[in-house]
Amino acid sequence: MTRCWCGNTELLSFSKEYATCPDCETLVALEGISPEQLSVRDDEVDYYGKEYWLGHMRQDFGYPDIHSRARTDLTERNLHWLKALLKYLPPPAKVLELGCSHGSFVSLLQNSGYDASGVEMSPWVVEFGRKTFNAPIFVGPVENLDIAPGSLDAIALMDVMEHLPDPVATMAHCLNLLKPDGLLLVQTPQFRKCMDFAQLVETNGVFLEQLKADEHLYLFSEASATRLFRQIGAEYIQFEPAIFAHYDMFFAVSRVPFRHYSKEQSETALASAPNGRLTLALLDLRERELASESDRIARGEQIQTLTLMVQESEADRAARGEQIETLTRMVRESENARAGFGAQVLTLTQSLASTEAERNAKGEEVSSLLSDLRALFGHRAFRLLAKIARWREAKKLENRINQQ
Repeated sequence: MTRCWCGNTELLSFSKEYATCPDCETLVALEGISPEQLSVRDDEVDYYGKEYWLGHMRQDFGYPDIHSRARTDLTERNLHWLKALLKYLPPPAKVLELGCSHGSFVSLLQNSGYDASGVEMSPWVVEFGRKTFNAPIFVGPVENLDIAPGSLDAIALMDVMEHLPDPVATMAHCLNLLKPDGLLLVQTPQFRKCMDFAQLVETNGVFLEQLKADEHLYLFSEASATRLFRQIGAEYIQFEPAIFAHYDMFFAVSRVPFRHYSKEQSETALASAPNGRLTLALLDLRERELASESDRIARGEQIQTLTLMVQESEADRAARGEQIETLTRMVRESENARAGFGAQVLTLTQSLASTEAERNAKGEEVSSLLSDLRALFGHRAFRLLAKIARWREAKKLENRINQQ
């Protein structure tokens, strides 16, 4: 039965390889890896041996191999991590990096004035780091090393915590190695409670790259990472911007409130170290690079905004053109209707004139007939007949007008 680091066994399905813990919000690998599998006894065949760093990274994930990473990490990740460490702990201080890979960060820390060393599981990688950066690196796990409790100022774990079969035990051991005011500096993938596997697949979400069930045994959320460290006695946790913020989280952990150092204080400490000015120069170059990148991104966003505005303007112009065309058609239809009404009025006017002429003609005929009747029947009879005739003629005219 799969068990979360927090002890919960009632997990919810997430994918074929992972389940979510509703108790602490951790994504848990269903198969996992044992502490025995984590160790490297034979670099040629064991999982985290030589092939992991040379072929596995490049062939299975498309990542650069350790030779390329030894160059690129120094000017990107390492400087980002150092900048955060300087905020909490300027040199001189004693720092250990767990899972130090090729050792470039250990070397950078040494050149910055720290008493730094590293730990790796593969003897081949340990030897590679020693030769490449002249860095003091030891074969782990850290629990097997002869390090006095309470002797370290800081322990860095960059992309390590997610690989640990028993993160509670390993992190508790690390805290025991720290001085009372010592700190852990941790980078690890960030699982978010709202994530849905089907949606990640549909959108090709970047977090899919972190779903490596044979490596990433526990993928923590901010809530679950905070819970783990508080459970082992580290009450204080401070989240920092991650260099790969779209899928990572980056934070400092301590048993006591943090002490923060200003940029000026950190620079003074670096300038006091024999090779510290080289580190200051690298940090300055990185700052200029980031500023240039930010400016490029801002210009890109501005171009995108202007392009959208032009597209909206074009769409508005087309809509106005359609509106003008519609109004023009309505005006033409109105003109045609007005012309039709004019013709109808002309016809009715002509019909009325014809009726009026006919009425006048009838009136003259009636008058002639009345004159004849007056001569024949006298004035009294004439008046009676005249009334009758006028009434009949009036009714006829009224009917004809109504029919028209």
